[in-house]
Amino acid sequence: MTRFSRGIIWFNRLLLAAATFIMTMIAVRTLRDPIGSTLPLGIALNSPTAITVVRVGFGGFPLGFAFALFSCLVSTRRLLTGVSLVVAVMAAATLARIQGLLVDGVTSYNLTLLGPEIVMLTLSLVAMVLERRRRQQGGVGVRYGALQPSVSR
Repeated sequence: MTRFSRGIIWFNRLLLAAATFIMTMIAVRTLRDPIGSTLPLGIALNSPTAITVVRVGFGGFPLGFAFALFSCLVSTRRLLTGVSLVVAVMAAATLARIQGLLVDGVTSYNLTLLGPEIVMLTLSLVAMVLERRRRQQGGVGVRYGALQPSVSR
């Protein structure tokens, strides 16, 4: 394995570690105190159902995503899957944030988060391209369950 390949692997792991940490912190904050975590945003949770919806949507889903990213982080074979997941989620979040800015109006909170989301999206796109290139150069990337050519006699 070349030094460049090892560098790509560690770049991807660092990106996945950062995304795992961010999602875990979002989940823990919301699962621990859904009312306190949404109050500064002007979100009023006026019923037990509302509190549970926030726990699931802002706590459970990010925690599940963090678990998935962590499993990709610890396996070199799953690095491409992990960075692809980050690309998909960050692209969707960034597009939703931009839509919110256009439809709902510009707020300092949304502008503050848009920058880091674009940075994370850009880094994850770079990571995905680099991981694909690493796999092509190293002959890596045979998928589980893929049919292997048989040798005919």
